[in-house]
Amino acid sequence: MSARVVFRADGGPAIGSGHIMRCIALASAFSAGGWKIGFAATAESFKSVAALDAAAFEKLTMSGDPLAEPAQLAAKWPEGCDLLVVDHYGRDENFEHSCRPWTKRILAIDDLANRKHDADMLADSGAGNGEVYRAMLPAGCEILAGPRFAIVHSDFLLARDVALPRRDGRPVARILVSFGQVDPNNATALALDAIEQAGFSGAVDVVLGQSAPHLAAIRRRVKGRVTLHINAGNMPALIATSDLSIGAGGTTSFERCCLGLPSLMIEIADNQRGVIAVVADAGAAFAAGPQASLTKESLGETLKALLADAEKRTAMAQAGAALVDGRGRDRIFLAAIGGEKDKEGRAVRLRLAEAADEDWLLKLQQKPETRAFANQPQPPTPEEHGEWFGRTRRDPSRLLMIVEAAGKPAGMLRLDRRADDDLVSIAIDPAFHRTGLGRAALRLATRIAPGRILSAQVHEANAASLALFSAEGYRHSSGTFYKREPQ
Repeated sequence: MSARVVFRADGGPAIGSGHIMRCIALASAFSAGGWKIGFAATAESFKSVAALDAAAFEKLTMSGDPLAEPAQLAAKWPEGCDLLVVDHYGRDENFEHSCRPWTKRILAIDDLANRKHDADMLADSGAGNGEVYRAMLPAGCEILAGPRFAIVHSDFLLARDVALPRRDGRPVARILVSFGQVDPNNATALALDAIEQAGFSGAVDVVLGQSAPHLAAIRRRVKGRVTLHINAGNMPALIATSDLSIGAGGTTSFERCCLGLPSLMIEIADNQRGVIAVVADAGAAFAAGPQASLTKESLGETLKALLADAEKRTAMAQAGAALVDGRGRDRIFLAAIGGEKDKEGRAVRLRLAEAADEDWLLKLQQKPETRAFANQPQPPTPEEHGEWFGRTRRDPSRLLMIVEAAGKPAGMLRLDRRADDDLVSIAIDPAFHRTGLGRAALRLATRIAPGRILSAQVHEANAASLALFSAEGYRHSSGTFYKREPQ
């Protein structure tokens, strides 16, 4: 039976669409593995956020009463769920505790740090080390904090190869104006006024949602070089082809960082303050201040100075791309699937391979035991390995993971997403052979992709690997390939 994840988030004219959009981005990591996706939101949320209304999720319209909602969730999905994701300022430990009998694990997404949670994991990409949450969480709750956990859709990772080479200090020809789907106080108009004040004569792209209260007023201003995009479904392309942005400090700020887009950030809501500080302190954007403190003249002067400073724009682009690498979604996803135990009782987890793992992986790949039954018996050179490692980490269709035993690297597991199946590759450090580590890692691979066919290529003389894959339900399909069907 395929696993299920259920999201609880809302959006609308008063609160914007950020909570829902980042949940949709995180949901895509689960759906890639064949998980069933449930989304619980109010009627206003489905009406206001077009991307949610159009998504092919199992949907539940919620009453909005936190006391009644746990029963509504249980009635919709009586068999329960494997993971409940709560991204909602109006839900706290009481709601989460009431859902405990119905869900195996709970992930809370927050950026306020103003209330207690009853969760197994908490994610806040705008926090530093996340310790501000420690007193608000149960013992053992895992904190996933900082921009490395920024949730952006895999389309942004894919667009980096197009976007980042453009961040070379070239003159600004296109400005992106984006204050979220709603923009309740019409910061868009302020940005357009500032662009005129700065004397910019290039192209301008404006992004708004269909429920934005000032949409009609902005429509009247759109002409000539200004293009209005309503419910834009091509944000990676818009960001990649822009040279500068004026925008809010919500979740879209991390999307701009991922694609190295220099930005002027305007605070349009109190909850954006933390994200703005993190991004600005990293040198990835300029914090212009709260919207109420700005005039078209002051913002125009700031914009004019940035338009003239190619060196600063280039530095912003480099800082942003380093701050957000586009794989925060996968880091959270791998944390959410939990762990296993090997035969010696050690905790076995999978985590995303990071840049710092390159040398360790090279040593693993060069070990005689690793090469003995490899497709390429010759060990890779450092140059060959470095090229492969970088290319693999940039590819959204590949999950390159480190197998950890008791928190230390002990092996490698890779999933290559293909049209009809996921190809599994595994290499365990010889020091951990015959400890059950490989079998624990394969069980976690099944948890990553419970609804997918898993395939593996196993050398006919590799008796240990043949026994390992057979024990985990893989059956011979053709040649040296073995296949595990979803259960």
